[in-house]
Amino acid sequence: MGRSVPTWRMRVDQELAALAPYRRLLPRNEQEVFDHLLMHLRQRRGVAGMLPAHDPWTPLLLTALLEAWVRLQSLEDALGERDAA
Repeated sequence: MGRSVPTWRMRVDQELAALAPYRRLLPRNEQEVFDHLLMHLRQRRGVAGMLPAHDPWTPLLLTALLEAWVRLQSLEDALGERDAA
């Protein structure tokens, strides 16, 4: 017997694959940034799967926000500005 409910990983992959038309409309340099963001979302999908959600976009958006925040803090640390704020 097959699964009646797709796994979290399958649901995330389906949602991200559905973004292909959006990606194609982005300028080339933004497509690369978008691809990088999707890579990070895929790497962290196991963590997002721990949050019970019927809509996969809530944990996906939280994961994207976390990635942006981590990068921002890394840049602030590199510039020595984190404590100045």
